[in-house]
Amino acid sequence: MNVLLSIAALSLMLPIRMETELVLLRPFEFLIALGVLGWPLIAARRGVRVPVGLLLLLPFFLWHVASAVVGGPRNTAREALQVLVVTMFAFLLAQEAARLDLKRLSRRLLLGMAAIAAGTIVWHIAHGYWVGWKQLPDARLAFVFLPLLLAGWILFAEAQKRRTLHFVWAGILPLLVMSGERKALVIYLILTALLFARGRLALIAPALATAFVGLLLLSTVVENPYLQKQIRTLVEPGGTGNYEYVLATGEYLPGDTPSDVQRAFALHVSRQMLAEHPLFGVGTNQYEVIVGDTYPNAPQELHLEIHGEFQRILTENGLVGFSLYALVWAAAWVRLSRVLRGALDRGRLTRVQARVLPLLLFIPLALFVGTEASGTRAFIGVIIISVLPELVSGAFAQARTPMPLRSGLPNRPKPAFQLAGGAS
Repeated sequence: MNVLLSIAALSLMLPIRMETELVLLRPFEFLIALGVLGWPLIAARRGVRVPVGLLLLLPFFLWHVASAVVGGPRNTAREALQVLVVTMFAFLLAQEAARLDLKRLSRRLLLGMAAIAAGTIVWHIAHGYWVGWKQLPDARLAFVFLPLLLAGWILFAEAQKRRTLHFVWAGILPLLVMSGERKALVIYLILTALLFARGRLALIAPALATAFVGLLLLSTVVENPYLQKQIRTLVEPGGTGNYEYVLATGEYLPGDTPSDVQRAFALHVSRQMLAEHPLFGVGTNQYEVIVGDTYPNAPQELHLEIHGEFQRILTENGLVGFSLYALVWAAAWVRLSRVLRGALDRGRLTRVQARVLPLLLFIPLALFVGTEASGTRAFIGVIIISVLPELVSGAFAQARTPMPLRSGLPNRPKPAFQLAGGAS
């Protein structure tokens, strides 16, 4: 089951999909169905686990489907099927949380993502794309999550292996820049600041400021027009996204990108919809319908769905739906903090690891779902957040006698849980 869940997660990053009249199918759906079919054999030996994280997801999922009724039976059936699939994934993950070997799991995921990223680069270069490796759907997600996994390895690695990982960390920066995936670059810079500051809030702000200055300098030396535009939208976010000009002329201003204009337009329309329907929202998937009816002559890019799950939920599911969604995140943070405090008291973590780990996990996932279109991948993001306390607690329980680990605190030579490197 561990291997199946790893392959299922990686399958969401493969450019393999089949569109049907009702839903979009990926290998992920078939793999989860296979896991559900085989689960009764495992349950007969292990029993059934229903952790708090799984229960907290259900109210939001039910509200999401109930809100889809506004769009008619077809819309309701589509969302119900999608929620059923991700709920099955959440259930399987919850059953395995206490038994997952995170060291092996992280290794599988890291190697799988590296292979997907390498294949994506080779495919694009073979087709003449030396930069902007975003032509294959879904595959670019490997660039987003590679820094997260690698940062986790750095945080828990022994001193000698950490030096090697630092070289690898520096080496992926040019690849992220050339990929044109701004989300990946932002996550990389934030994680760099977290690792450098060792989780100390007083140092995180200066580290982020340094990263911002680095982006400014990078924007002055990069000669490729596409990369210049991508970096400039990060350092000058308010200078792009003129949707009013696009609506009036049907053309984009120099330096604007369709994605930036669409996001600015979606934010404008979302505010209007939220003001008119604050409690219950306009209904799941109704944003696109309303935009299509209100702006029939707008460019097709402006008719796309909202790219940002927090914004989408507020708009389509209202304050009720957003409250249920926020509860999942808040409860996961509180529960994970409790797990980490217990691990720190028992000497399974150093203070640096206890400070950095929750930020390292929550910030990238929040940025991911906060900029991702609604769908299976956005749901998987909140599922992982919800069961994080069980996953981390299970990892501590699975670890054997921990070895001493230096983590920037020579005056605290407590043993620490290891994720990468050495015996654990």
